[in-house]
Amino acid sequence: MSLPPRLFPTIGHSPLSGRLILDCSTLLPGPFVGKLLLDLGAEVVKVEHPSRPDGSLAMGNAYEYLNHGKRIEKLDLAVPAERARFDQLARGAHGLIEGFRPNAKEKLGLTEERLHGINPRLCVASLVGYPEDGPWRDRAGHNLNFEAVTGLLSMFREIPALPLADLFAAYGAALALAASMDQAERTGRGSRSVIAMSEALKDVQGLWIHEYRRSGHVPSPGATLMSGLYPCYRIYVAGCGRRVSVGAIEAKFWKKLCAVLGIPDRIPHGMSLGAEGERTAEAVQRALGSRPWKTWEPLFEAADCCVEAAVEYPEIYAKVGPPDGV
Repeated sequence: MSLPPRLFPTIGHSPLSGRLILDCSTLLPGPFVGKLLLDLGAEVVKVEHPSRPDGSLAMGNAYEYLNHGKRIEKLDLAVPAERARFDQLARGAHGLIEGFRPNAKEKLGLTEERLHGINPRLCVASLVGYPEDGPWRDRAGHNLNFEAVTGLLSMFREIPALPLADLFAAYGAALALAASMDQAERTGRGSRSVIAMSEALKDVQGLWIHEYRRSGHVPSPGATLMSGLYPCYRIYVAGCGRRVSVGAIEAKFWKKLCAVLGIPDRIPHGMSLGAEGERTAEAVQRALGSRPWKTWEPLFEAADCCVEAAVEYPEIYAKVGPPDGV
């Protein structure tokens, strides 16, 4: 069985070695936070209810990927003896991840007051759907809902293939928890960071929101630099049908691209709009479409001008099959 890849393969050391994290979350966002911290060297204990399976078990191989390497503790926090075992773990922990709504936190004994009563140095990362001080604090929601209500879906023609709210919130929570643990090391006091998944999506849209408020420009599909507004940053199709990504934003790269394609008259128009922009895009497509990618590939590799083929999963990722017994 192939092990899940490390998310930080280039760090080369374990900056969170010696830190114990309790992962009390389920599904994707919270466990992904735990995986991020595990890959940075932390020891992660996943606390699960003994008779309520993690919902990610119904999401293909998600549970295996998110929780490989974590120690699993089956505890029913409503049972006094098992809550005592949890409290023992919490006393020695540096961080805790949870994603429960307020009423559930109260029932499980995962409120900030109780946790800090057990361990004043404990740092808690709470993943919530909507801000706790807002009118939607108790409203149910999942990734697609957060993408919908923050305007992010309006930037795509289809549902994004990645759960963007879950992933961005998880990275934010991992950063917040790592920083909080560092602060607790210096001050002796823990803290609680609340990461709202809806707010995480507003944060990553910040540049576009700022631009809309300033100029009224709506970031709809094809209407921004990153979604194909300009000829120099688009997806084209080679003669063999292979999609080709052109990311030649800088003038030096666009000039090289035009030289390779034999369209030097288009050099001034990499960021043109309107009719001139469309003429330029058509010229790029006409040139690229005249030959298969295998002919273009060595030319663009030599030119080094931010042009790459769009490859499919089977071309770059080995298929290893399910683990034994699954």
